[in-house]
Amino acid sequence: MKRLIAVVLLIGFLGFLPQSASAASSQPYDSMVTGTGNPEQDVKAVQDAVNQGGTVLLKGTFDFGQKGRVNITKGVDITGESDSKGTPLTKITGGFWTFYSPLPATELPLPYHGPKIKIKNIHFDGATWAPMHFPFTSGAEISGNTITNVHPFSVPRKWKGGEKLLVNAGAILGTYFAHKDSIIPGAATGHLIFENNRVDLKCENPKMTMGQAAFFIRTWGATIEIKGNRIRNVSRNSIESLDNSLDEKGRGSLLIAENNIVTPSVGIPYPSPSTPNGIVAGWFVDMSGGSDPRRNSKITIIRNYVKTNGDSSMGICCLADGAAILGNKVEVGGGSSSSGISQVGSNGFIARNKITGTGAFALRAVGYNDIKSNGNTFAWNDVGEFKASSAHFLCLGDKNTLIGAECKVVDKGKENRVLAMP
Repeated sequence: MKRLIAVVLLIGFLGFLPQSASAASSQPYDSMVTGTGNPEQDVKAVQDAVNQGGTVLLKGTFDFGQKGRVNITKGVDITGESDSKGTPLTKITGGFWTFYSPLPATELPLPYHGPKIKIKNIHFDGATWAPMHFPFTSGAEISGNTITNVHPFSVPRKWKGGEKLLVNAGAILGTYFAHKDSIIPGAATGHLIFENNRVDLKCENPKMTMGQAAFFIRTWGATIEIKGNRIRNVSRNSIESLDNSLDEKGRGSLLIAENNIVTPSVGIPYPSPSTPNGIVAGWFVDMSGGSDPRRNSKITIIRNYVKTNGDSSMGICCLADGAAILGNKVEVGGGSSSSGISQVGSNGFIARNKITGTGAFALRAVGYNDIKSNGNTFAWNDVGEFKASSAHFLCLGDKNTLIGAECKVVDKGKENRVLAMP
């Protein structure tokens, strides 16, 4: 009986332990690293832990200096500490592509798949170009992170603004910067998630900086989800997803949902004069992919909030066929060349979006180079509070249908239908 009473008392005592101690004991990690503030020690310690794979807990503040980098070559789950509201307490300052998954040094086709990667609950501050760059992965989840003060990096690229181009990003997934010749089958694939992150890319030279908070480019057969992020001060496209191809089995999709985006007033007018923009998705490097059913993955853009502030900003722009753009709210900030939603592709369904503010156009069906804008349906979009300097709807394509309340339309295509209803 005395032993039974002692056990009961012990269990009761354990129940009153502080929550942090209980939670820590219930979270086993393969490795745990505490930041020292010394770049040589911090980079090496994190690299050693990551080399072991498995789960890695980072605690405190780490200094990666200007060029510190951790290469990820095997599956790893890297997690920082966070407070009760989910705000990261772990911080990494500096670094150049702070976490990077390099392509293997081997001939194509690739002999094996890349690592599965998770990066969670870390505040990345002051990285150069981007704190995360994953051209080789079979699945990646980037969630609950804060990304600030990303230093633009100069790349040699001739354009009307000069001999060099500045670039910065929150996270880059895909092979474009590691292998520019073409998409690599199987290199960046699997389930790729960018979710519940807070990104602020404010920089000194927005007119010279190509900025993207979430940048997915040249993935292969990937299921891409970009959801629930808060994005500010991105000098080009806050969310950009381009040239992401179906694989040989027809797998691949893109979902952009429930993000909160506010653009700055100034951005880089390259490679097109529209800037800075909210969401851009589809095909651009090889625009023929946007109308090729063997490559073009289906795009869904749903329930996002986008506020644009640039004179020539676009809220949402899709450069591909078959896209669904549904239930988004776009506030256009009054630019004389700005627009709400642009469908640069065919057979899309653009419905139940609300466009407010002031600009040239609320909705557009316009082709661009190899991509036509035919056979789209625009249904029950709310443009009643939009003050159009030109028209509520601009249609340059053919056989498009506009359904909804009566509004001002500029129709320069053929066989388009306007079904205005009270």
